[in-house]
Amino acid sequence: MKILENKFFQFLVFVLMIMIIAYLGASINQKNQTSENQVITVSGNGEVYAAPDVGLIDISVRTEGKDVATATNENSVKMNNIMSFVKGSSVLEKDIKSTGFNINPVYAWEDKTGKRTLTGYEVSQTINVKIRDLTKVGAIISGATEKGANDIGSLSFIVDNDEQIKEDAKNLAIKDAQAKAKNLEKALGVKMVKIINFSESSYNPIYNSVASSYKMLDSAGAGVSVPTIAAGQNKITSTVTITYAIK
Repeated sequence: MKILENKFFQFLVFVLMIMIIAYLGASINQKNQTSENQVITVSGNGEVYAAPDVGLIDISVRTEGKDVATATNENSVKMNNIMSFVKGSSVLEKDIKSTGFNINPVYAWEDKTGKRTLTGYEVSQTINVKIRDLTKVGAIISGATEKGANDIGSLSFIVDNDEQIKEDAKNLAIKDAQAKAKNLEKALGVKMVKIINFSESSYNPIYNSVASSYKMLDSAGAGVSVPTIAAGQNKITSTVTITYAIK
């Protein structure tokens, strides 16, 4: 009888221990869930304006000829002259990059027969030029045109080394978010305990100034005046999101 009583007592103790462990686990889980739900997320924005120091421009030459060889040779002569002129305008060779070379057939449409006839070929070549002396942008546009460029566009201005500017914008965004968090802390009567999540995104747009202003110019390009180019300022923005645990 005593043996049965001892076994029954042991069973009760075992069941009680299981119940205590389950209760403690549920309490801890509930506490963790409550802690995870007690958060506030704020966003902040920062803006920094900076004068660009680099101009980017696409310079193209398009030439038509009765055969591929004729069109290619004539086009190459013009582009080589343009590249020599650009290099002579204090543009480094590393800042000149070929971005396109195309050969396309040219057809003439005959209304009477409803057929098209091959009349020749068009050869085009494009280079992208990075101009570090912004005072020479207008002169390079004008000079390239005089050398035979007949498709000039996509002029844009950038800040070449913008890491510090992005960092400044991010710091302003963080200060903005922290100020909003302080206001919420006071208004809601809570206490920010710690940061549990942080994310940041920055935006540095490329500003177009004179895009496609010199499209399909006369191949001679004679008498083209030097355009006045205003670089202005670029706006670099940063947005941060901070999540705080509160109590």
